[in-house]
Amino acid sequence: MPVTPNSIVTPQTVWSATAVATTANTTYTDSPTNTVLLAPVYLLNPNPFSVTNGSPLVAVTQAAHGLATGDTITVAGATAVGGITPSGAYQVTVLSASSYTFTHGSNASSTATGGGSAVTVQDSRTSRNGARINRMRAFTGQSTTAAEAQLFSSFDGGVTKRLIATALVPAYTIPSTTTAQTGGDFGYTDSNPYPQSPGETLYIGTSVSGRIIVSATGFAY
Repeated sequence: MPVTPNSIVTPQTVWSATAVATTANTTYTDSPTNTVLLAPVYLLNPNPFSVTNGSPLVAVTQAAHGLATGDTITVAGATAVGGITPSGAYQVTVLSASSYTFTHGSNASSTATGGGSAVTVQDSRTSRNGARINRMRAFTGQSTTAAEAQLFSSFDGGVTKRLIATALVPAYTIPSTTTAQTGGDFGYTDSNPYPQSPGETLYIGTSVSGRIIVSATGFAY
């Protein structure tokens, strides 16, 4: 965002997210099929989980998580801890700015701390306080015909999704040693960003089955 002598500069945090759409959506209605949440994925510090024998509660350490009680996270990449392996979507209960709990589907069989070094968390917010997205690109992850990458907006947690932009991804054969992908660009720039609203979530769709990868960068407030 350009700064002038009279600008009031608000502290910003770099924001980035990636989504991969693999199954075709063929409708532009407010209930599209096969869309994927575009939201940041966070790699947690090693062994972020603590569990107690006989309890389904999993305590998580995640610095500056920004979550609120009732938010949903999606956990991936964890190894077993106390006889359970957290994976999938969970609602959280916030304990502090750096910790929260969620309820697993079964009880732990021992008291332990663990989870491994590859635990990632994607939360249900694209950005809690909104973001200015100044770059959004789409590429194919496999040989495919031309495809349309679709961007949908929702203000009710994904129940209603409205089409707001598309980008054409040209046909491409992978691998190529002579021609780089041009990809598709949604047209957002520093001077023409997408001003995401508080509480707004974004979803990605593709017009053909395959592997369409959309990445976005910007600033959160």
